[in-house]
Amino acid sequence: MNNLLDIVTEDVEVHRGYIGYKTATEKLVTKLKELEFSEDCKILDVGAGTGLVGEELCKRKFTNLDALDASDALLKEADKKGVYKNFFVDVLGPNKRIQLDNDCYEVVIAVGVFTRNHVKAEGAMDEMARVVRPGGLVSFTIREDVMFEEEYGYEAKMEQLCREEVWKLVSKSEEDYHSKTDIRKCYFYIYQVL
Repeated sequence: MNNLLDIVTEDVEVHRGYIGYKTATEKLVTKLKELEFSEDCKILDVGAGTGLVGEELCKRKFTNLDALDASDALLKEADKKGVYKNFFVDVLGPNKRIQLDNDCYEVVIAVGVFTRNHVKAEGAMDEMARVVRPGGLVSFTIREDVMFEEEYGYEAKMEQLCREEVWKLVSKSEEDYHSKTDIRKCYFYIYQVL
């Protein structure tokens, strides 16, 4: 790892006590088993970073994983973990179509993507739903401090996609995100694509 990556990793894991990837993965896997998804279902980890979510999914026997992130350097670190089959360097955003076909995944998970100074809802949630086949799941965390901020548009976009019958809400919960900072919680959503 390079020095900047070491510093960022230490800040997130040691100083903030980042655990959101563990709690979100556990909730998703519980739902996948409840809905009888195969352990071989095809999953896209959006905002995969260094592969923390991928490692957690593999520990729970879900191993058919691909990774998407805006950073090639982070994906190279994720590749070292040996848990992903394919890697895509791409950015989610307004008026931006990512390089994946329609309906090519059964599940998408995005942890740590919808947060301050990261990805806004417009375009991103649409694209995550587009690449999941009907009946599949789109899951993601939204950090508590930005959940209701209009500039990010999370709540409005989720409601819009429900109204347009792109997806329906399967579950919403409040989960642990950090263990050592004042921003300790996130919301975790699971939607089923229609």
